[in-house]
Amino acid sequence: MRILVSGATATMRGLLQRYSRHLGVLMTPQHTGRICSLPLPWACDNAAFSNPDDDKFWRLCIDAWSTGRFHPPLWVAVPDVVGSHSETIRLFGWWCDYWRSELGCIPWRLAFVLQDGCRSGDVPWDEIRAVFVGGTTGFKLRGTADLIAEAKHRGKLIHIGRVNTLRRIKFAHDVGADTVDGTAFSMFPATYIGRACRYLESLEQSPTLF
Repeated sequence: MRILVSGATATMRGLLQRYSRHLGVLMTPQHTGRICSLPLPWACDNAAFSNPDDDKFWRLCIDAWSTGRFHPPLWVAVPDVVGSHSETIRLFGWWCDYWRSELGCIPWRLAFVLQDGCRSGDVPWDEIRAVFVGGTTGFKLRGTADLIAEAKHRGKLIHIGRVNTLRRIKFAHDVGADTVDGTAFSMFPATYIGRACRYLESLEQSPTLF
């Protein structure tokens, strides 16, 4: 499992040699023009939870397209509405139609954000590479087991957002997540990133559900 970190480039460089298999980069619309320069897997978030901005997200997508030939992102998370699956699936369709009309195709692998109310039959499985486990805390921790299992069965990547504690890291590890992110790693990188990577190393010695 990898921790995708937004920013904190200097700290990340210092940890690369030891923890390269546990680290990755999360680009957000606030990072337009500064696409991932680290030799690590990376992905694009849409910042819907903290600071949605469609214009900046569009520019981030164009930046991702320009680097896709030599260092493509794992996925681009399609804009969503926190706590609402119905609005999220509407936005997913809108953005997919927009990209096809403007670009003639969708040149990135997509992540669909799981929100409250989502069921397995509601997910556009054929159009995505990953699921991004979002939603309210209750939904994330107690309402996504079947969705995660179905995503795993279909060979999709699993990303879990708002993972800021060791308990959440263990939860993500135990359900088979491929990547996680959390604001603590960006706000206090020197304190949290190394500690989380060491904890992941210890979890690797324990059995998981998968």
